[in-house]
Amino acid sequence: MSKRLVVFWCLCLSLSVLVAKQSFEYQHQFSLKKDEIGTVIINRKEVLKKPTNDNPTNEYILHFRWTLYANNTLIVLANYRGYPTQYALQKKYPLESVIIPLIPDSEDRLNSHVYLKMVFNDFDQSKKEAVFDIFIEDTNQRILVEYKPNKP
Repeated sequence: MSKRLVVFWCLCLSLSVLVAKQSFEYQHQFSLKKDEIGTVIINRKEVLKKPTNDNPTNEYILHFRWTLYANNTLIVLANYRGYPTQYALQKKYPLESVIIPLIPDSEDRLNSHVYLKMVFNDFDQSKKEAVFDIFIEDTNQRILVEYKPNKP
């Protein structure tokens, strides 16, 4: 009986891993030198508020850069919609990534999540460059995304 139970749990675990695999609508990789700015421009398809002088095209902009790499820790400064934040990222789970909500959820809170996941992928010691992977989850296609600099 115990062998069957172990096999059953192994099958359940493997199926849950396959089902839980996440797909992102937007993916991009940045290779940035120290204090070089990476920019992600998010343009909402559903415009709920009128354009202002500060944001005439209803774009939401994320600027980020790294300032220090020491003891396998990368210090990242991010500014999204005028709110500055600082993150300390490492190349081990769960310290390798940060999740930033991009726009508020709509009426369907379960399916309308729009967020950005920034992953510290690698640090190239010879070039002194940090490599970031940017993943954006947008199941309802509520945004359009543009990246600057657009180099891979």
